[in-house]
Amino acid sequence: EAKKEELESNKDELTEAANAKKEDLASAAEAKKDAEAKKEELESKKDELVEAANAKKEELVSAAESKQEELESKKDELTEAANAKTEDLASAAEAKKEDLESEKGELAEAANAKESQLASAAETKTEELESTQPAKTQAKKTNQKRRGKTGQ
Repeated sequence: EAKKEELESNKDELTEAANAKKEDLASAAEAKKDAEAKKEELESKKDELVEAANAKKEELVSAAESKQEELESKKDELTEAANAKTEDLASAAEAKKEDLESEKGELAEAANAKESQLASAAETKTEELESTQPAKTQAKKTNQKRRGKTGQ
């Protein structure tokens, strides 16, 4: 009877120990399961963050490329405008030069015509004076001849 009670007591202890061990194993299994779920959640979160970072990176690269193209286009427009302005200025300078040369030619022609007109007027005046004063002129010529003969 005592042996039976001792065996019953041992059986109860072993059952309690087995149940405690079973609970510990169940708790450990639950903790492991929770840890794996947490690990999967963290890996999923990591993947989402990596995808978001890559998407943002692509967006920034695309924006930078777009801005670069915009700047190059603006540079080309400004270069074309500057070249056109330079051509306009060169053309205007050439036209002004031609105008000045033409004006110079016209002024030279006018000066020559005026000089010719003045020479003609002077010649006409000289002829008029000579014709109105023939006696005086004749006397001068005679005096010049005399001086020539006498050596004076």
